[in-house]
Amino acid sequence: MPNSLYISHTCAPRPIHQDGFAIASTPDDSALHLALLPQIPYVLYWRFITVLAMTSPARTDFKAGRLYRTRDLRQWSANPTRLAQRMVKEGKLRRAAQGLFYAPIPSRFGAAPPKETEILRAFFGDSPFIISGPPRWNSLGLGSTALFAATLIYNTKRSGEFRFDGRPYLLRRVLFPKNPSPEYFVIDLLQQHDMAGVSLSELERGLVATLYQGRWDNDRLEEMGKRFGSKTTQALVNRALRGPKGTA
Repeated sequence: MPNSLYISHTCAPRPIHQDGFAIASTPDDSALHLALLPQIPYVLYWRFITVLAMTSPARTDFKAGRLYRTRDLRQWSANPTRLAQRMVKEGKLRRAAQGLFYAPIPSRFGAAPPKETEILRAFFGDSPFIISGPPRWNSLGLGSTALFAATLIYNTKRSGEFRFDGRPYLLRRVLFPKNPSPEYFVIDLLQQHDMAGVSLSELERGLVATLYQGRWDNDRLEEMGKRFGSKTTQALVNRALRGPKGTA
């Protein structure tokens, strides 16, 4: 059967012509002859399945209030960056920082973010941090009434200005105790008095007055001064401790 078109059970796959049909190369190596072997439907079906798998939306199960790093999204997609972008666009995730997202918490006032400490804990990971600045200083009663546009964060990893969930933060790499006491924040305020906009003389008067009221643990205050204060700060603390109720 010269010039016939066929496919063989035993021969290697035949080349496919541009019109989609298998073309025989020899007429004598097969017992099964087919006039035509259409390939196009099989090719199109394979392409359909492939495209469907690539474009089907990932089935996600984000928990409200939980934070996710981009790498955490690999459990739902081989391309976590693209998935994160799509989830933000759909409102299922919100960007807290570069590479950090959270699932908003439904509330009567609309979608709400997690607590500030939760966002910071997710950002710093296992590294310790504390929140300092006016929220701590102004409550000491030493005369500080500072207001900052940015929240001051002490940590062991980074320094600079950052934004978390659209809010400004000032990060500083400094030494600080694992569980800071009020006496530590007294020393911290003395160290950062320029930033707080209050003079050392005013702070010293406030410290003497609160020591007289028995507000501080004097031994701990002296210890915090030695560990985290400059020589100027240590001298001020020693003078205050020798005041009306000094025990230095």
